[in-house]
Amino acid sequence: MNIPIGWSIAIISCLAGFVVLGGQVSQLWIPAEYLIILGAALGALVAGNKGRNLKNIVSAIQKLFVPASVNKKANIQLLSLMFELLQRLTREGPPSIDTDIENPDASDLFKKYPDVVNNHRLKTFLRDYLRMLVDGNTNSSHIEAVMAQEIEVLDSEAREPSRALHILADSLPAFGIVAAIAGVIHTLTNISVSGAVDVLGQGIASALVGTLLGVFFSYAVVSPIANTLRQVADAELRPFEAIKEIIVAYSNKFAPLIAVEYGRKVLYSDQRPSMEELETFVRSTSGQSMRQR
Repeated sequence: MNIPIGWSIAIISCLAGFVVLGGQVSQLWIPAEYLIILGAALGALVAGNKGRNLKNIVSAIQKLFVPASVNKKANIQLLSLMFELLQRLTREGPPSIDTDIENPDASDLFKKYPDVVNNHRLKTFLRDYLRMLVDGNTNSSHIEAVMAQEIEVLDSEAREPSRALHILADSLPAFGIVAAIAGVIHTLTNISVSGAVDVLGQGIASALVGTLLGVFFSYAVVSPIANTLRQVADAELRPFEAIKEIIVAYSNKFAPLIAVEYGRKVLYSDQRPSMEELETFVRSTSGQSMRQR
């Protein structure tokens, strides 16, 4: 949500500085320069990415203008759900959670945690590895290795939009130079035809707007988006890491409380509930204390 604020600060500051120097904002409106730069940038983005990644870029950018789906509220629901599942598994055995795992959308247990149910990818990830856990034919090292492999794939896919936009940001100053050179060629051609040397300064100034725009779009517009997308991807991966730590810890015979604590610790500090907050939430949703045996 900081993107619009940052853009506003950058645009207003640059325009105000230009006016203070004696310039007029209308001098920066050269439609042909915008067309060349933005058209070349869009073309390069389409040419350099597969359809899957283009869709991911659009989807990822949309996330920047809505509240984050990964937050303390969603994480406390995930940790509470994991505790309840492991507590049942410990006390009543695998049959007690089989139905919940097979159809979480219809599970009364899962329904208490809508942020988990509504996150399809996280829910699928959780189901897959709970099945492995209750199956009993795999050990903790096998589960950990498989989970680490999938998380690596998830991480790579989540970072693709950020990488693509970083490349685009690096290219934009060059596209600005292309626009500037096109403007210079046009200006010099007009001079050679008409002989009107007095238009040289205006033509060169208009051409240089392309260089200005290329640098501005790169560092003030696209780079911040790319950096934010990387941060969002990192944050969205934390719940998957938490599930991995919890399941691996539990498969190594740690109690549910300790296993959940392993998972809680891998969450980012601003998205991590305290142990007291988690205990209060578990008590309100399940009616039991996390410290009961």
